[in-house]
Amino acid sequence: MTIENDLAAICGSDFASDDPAVLGSYLQDTSFTPPGRAECVAFPKGSEEVQEIIRYASQRRLPVVPRSSKISFHGAGIPAKGGIILDLSRMNRVLEVDPAGKRVKLEAGASWGQVTPELAKHGLMVCPPLLPHRDKSVVTSAMQREPMLIPKSEYSEMLLTAEVVLASGEALRTGTAMGQGMKGQCFPDALVPGTRLFMGAQGTLGIITWAILKAEHRPAKDKLFFIPFERLEDVPECVYRIQRRMLGSECLVLNRLNLATILAESPGEIEKLSAGLPAWTVLLCLSGFHRLPEEKIAYEEEALWEITRKLGLKPDVSVTGCGGELIPRLRQPWPDETYWKDHYRGGWAEVFFYDTLDKAPRYLAAMTEVTSRHGYAAGDIGVYLQPVERARILFYRFTFYTDPEDKRQREMVKEIFVDSSQRAMAMGALFTTPYGSWADMVYRRAPAYAGVLKTVKDALDPDHILNPGKLCF
Repeated sequence: MTIENDLAAICGSDFASDDPAVLGSYLQDTSFTPPGRAECVAFPKGSEEVQEIIRYASQRRLPVVPRSSKISFHGAGIPAKGGIILDLSRMNRVLEVDPAGKRVKLEAGASWGQVTPELAKHGLMVCPPLLPHRDKSVVTSAMQREPMLIPKSEYSEMLLTAEVVLASGEALRTGTAMGQGMKGQCFPDALVPGTRLFMGAQGTLGIITWAILKAEHRPAKDKLFFIPFERLEDVPECVYRIQRRMLGSECLVLNRLNLATILAESPGEIEKLSAGLPAWTVLLCLSGFHRLPEEKIAYEEEALWEITRKLGLKPDVSVTGCGGELIPRLRQPWPDETYWKDHYRGGWAEVFFYDTLDKAPRYLAAMTEVTSRHGYAAGDIGVYLQPVERARILFYRFTFYTDPEDKRQREMVKEIFVDSSQRAMAMGALFTTPYGSWADMVYRRAPAYAGVLKTVKDALDPDHILNPGKLCF
């Protein structure tokens, strides 16, 4: 009996394959993670089949690499030591929608393209990160701690409770999902272990089969403002004052290249559109819900004008090529087959981390210095800054666009990726999701923490079958 036959007995003959062509689609992604080939891929339909597959793999000590979809940008789903790809894309149901409790229960394979319109029928949304890929799993976005566009403190983590299949094949429910007699309650850390133990773990501690996430009511009315800047040094004070007054919902900062890439209807328009945009733009959406929405927007707009007037700024309701119609787009996944980051050069690599907003000019100077040393044009760097928890902290993302067919340029961007990552870490940046080569950089700086993680790994996965070769495992 082959591995394929054994897995077919669990999932069905159509849902297990060792075909090289099928396995080739999991070989690599857009990151610099080395390619890795699995021995077989299985497509379970439910938690019971996941448990059976994990028990089978555990008995034979076969590595298991979970994938919620074929969308992979950072190498977390690339097999490092062969084994079985566990593709959860068939587990894509919206299991429960609770408008009163503002939460939704999703299977791990449910994508942004599926979940967003389904929740819209109930007047709800899972607050998205910046334009996620339509085929990316919503649960994976939450597990990877992708920051939401709304910087309210209560939105900094969307994941509440979940079911996790451990390396033994046992199903563990986190938070209040574990407890008997706690029906209707939904807190991530009411019982130990909490949900946060598995966040950012890249499937190395357990495999999520379903999760309950926070949802939010869709606003009844919105008014989007664009606040232009020519110097990044002037942005922090404006954002700090806006968030100190708790104004608006979505709030983010984009440089001209990223904003143009999002707004352009075709790749050929990006450079022309970029030339007409301000160097930096703060996007702030004022939202009113079902109780007095116009009045809420009016008093927040008055406060916004008070702030900007004191700073000598002039907010506008539009920029070149766009106005208020951008807000519905920001609450959806990217609709096109070609992802927005692929429009400009066809490929990209990015460095992302957390630090405080006041250090933004220093990080920009550091990234510009690194790229110029390698001969990369500073104008080809896309920058996205996302305030988190009312700008208590800031998510930084520097995107280095590249032509994937140009091997020399691709190699140059790889060197930039490594050098800029090391530079950011040396400046105090916090990398909360250490993918690929970041893992060694991060855990080398925190050996005691890495030791604790290894102890947890040994307890939950003593044979190290779950996504081996990732993090410090």
